[in-house]
Amino acid sequence: MSNFIRLIGNECRKIFVQKSFTICLVILLIPIIVLGRWEFVGKELGASKEADWKEEIMIDNENIEKELKSADISEPADQQLEKLAINNYRLQHNISHYEQHSVIDFMNKGASITNFIGILLLYFASNMMSKEHQWKTINFLLVKPSTRRMIYYAKFTTLSLLYFIFSLAILIYSFVIGCVINGFDFSAQPVLTYANNHVIEQSVLTSLVYNYLINLLPFLLFVSIAYFLSTILKTSSISLLISIILFATSDPIAALLSSKSWSKYLPFMHTDLTVYAQGINIVNDMHIGFSIFMLLLYTALFLVSAGEVFKKRDVL
Repeated sequence: MSNFIRLIGNECRKIFVQKSFTICLVILLIPIIVLGRWEFVGKELGASKEADWKEEIMIDNENIEKELKSADISEPADQQLEKLAINNYRLQHNISHYEQHSVIDFMNKGASITNFIGILLLYFASNMMSKEHQWKTINFLLVKPSTRRMIYYAKFTTLSLLYFIFSLAILIYSFVIGCVINGFDFSAQPVLTYANNHVIEQSVLTSLVYNYLINLLPFLLFVSIAYFLSTILKTSSISLLISIILFATSDPIAALLSSKSWSKYLPFMHTDLTVYAQGINIVNDMHIGFSIFMLLLYTALFLVSAGEVFKKRDVL
């Protein structure tokens, strides 16, 4: 076990000294700065309107009720009912619909940047094994007192840790910029969601943890695909291209196949776990437990398959 941990530490050090890792940290900072600009503008505009928020919600409710009674509805009825329920909950519990503009609130907004992490992880996964063959450093790894299987899974574990490292970077960036814009105001209103015809009140800290972790398993699935291709093909460019195409088209593929009863057994139907927070099932009999199981199953399938190939392959 200690040897496995040393292998992970070695892989982390190899990544940290790369210029690409520093570039990735800068890439994650840029959208946070853009969010900070929007936060500053929104704070200035919202301050003058917040005093009349209850009147605005009541007017909005009247318009929604009129639309629901009429034949001309601008939005689907279920979306209108959801908005109406949340508006009524805000009035009953005195929760304004305007953003509070606190540090915690801005850190929660920063979670939207985690989608960039997926692309960055695909880059490292595509290079993790192929670069070892390209630079001939794989030979030095194999002469060490570690099995091929141990080396293989240590590299994937390092990729998993990168998700948390990049998420931590986003948290730090959003914390610093949030403090610059909002001072040291850590107050926050609860987050309201609508699921199964009920309004659910969630603390902002719970929402923060949820938003940063919800993409972990879907990202690991795509990382395992990129890692699988990198190990089998020994080339980073093709592995990266294929994995990015799959990453970008997973949602359209899921929407296209959602009407098929057998589609729930495909991995692409489970790459968006956020739908369960809204009480939505893409396919009948699907639930979050089933989606997590399928993600773990396919991730293990790609990992074990490529691992066995790497274990038996001759290294020149």
